[in-house]
Amino acid sequence: MNRKTSLNQIAEAAGVSLSTVDRVLNRRGGVSPDKEARVLEWANRLHLDRVLFRGYLRVLRVAVVMQSPKNPFYRGLRDAFTDITAAMPDMRINCFLHYVEVTDAAATTRKINQIAESYDALIVVCPDDPQLSDALRRISARMPILTLVTDLPDSGRIAYVGPDNRQTGRVAGELMGRFLGPAGGELLILLGMHRIIGHEEREMGFRSVLRERFPACAIVDSLESGEDQARAGEVVYRALRRHPGVRGIYNVSAGNTAIAGTIRTLGLAQHVVLITHELTPERRAMLREGVIDAIIDQDPKAEVRRALEVLGRHFNRTETEVRLEEPTPFNIFIRENCPPAW
Repeated sequence: MNRKTSLNQIAEAAGVSLSTVDRVLNRRGGVSPDKEARVLEWANRLHLDRVLFRGYLRVLRVAVVMQSPKNPFYRGLRDAFTDITAAMPDMRINCFLHYVEVTDAAATTRKINQIAESYDALIVVCPDDPQLSDALRRISARMPILTLVTDLPDSGRIAYVGPDNRQTGRVAGELMGRFLGPAGGELLILLGMHRIIGHEEREMGFRSVLRERFPACAIVDSLESGEDQARAGEVVYRALRRHPGVRGIYNVSAGNTAIAGTIRTLGLAQHVVLITHELTPERRAMLREGVIDAIIDQDPKAEVRRALEVLGRHFNRTETEVRLEEPTPFNIFIRENCPPAW
């Protein structure tokens, strides 16, 4: 098909001028998001040469707001954004990571308000806070927002991408009940923050399974680490001194190295079942050693790929259908199926 003819057809179908189509394809700016989206949609529908079309697409700038990569899971998430973005060049999406202190909701809100002006979309991994959700809802009127890993349902987001956290908590409860057996025992739960919806949902799922099927298991304390790894070890140490009969710990978030150190210090490595999340290199080693008994891993690479596919679909960068409400899968690892180090 003649390129000039193609551009005229796109302009007519999209209800814009030929110069507007030219501005969109040559990334000259000055075109409203609504008109740009119509041009890109009709370019797809009319089958403008794909190689030519991709080369003319404006590069989308996406801000990713999340915790510092000092947390091993977020280190893996950071690496996933680098790897997956490079593996999907046809999307022409560049991701820029911004780290926030999740315990300071006001500072996080200010930062998001500041950076939103410079981007085409936001991907947010943050605790629930009314002030933050209000700010995101206002921003969502002019750009798409995705929540990743943990949801913010009142943020105006176009989709949540991540696991069903209540289900992963139920899996943790099932594993704990089966590991401890009919005798059951006292349990500790450690959350990063109760305001992180994903953590709260995991705790609810964990409690519900124990209540339904393992009545001999009794939760004696629910603790919070503030997503601080050293503090995780400290609060678990104090709890184990208060409750020497504890037989199981469910750690929803960070701090497993410190918790494992506490368990070893107290001589409980062979007596306490430890179940946690995310197969980081450090946790893989502890799983092989037997200090951690099971890890529920949510696969950050799969989540990042889904997030970029959702944005690609939103901006008409792909024709691939994406099921927005479908949770991302997770895996269960014990010592016997622990994969080798990468």
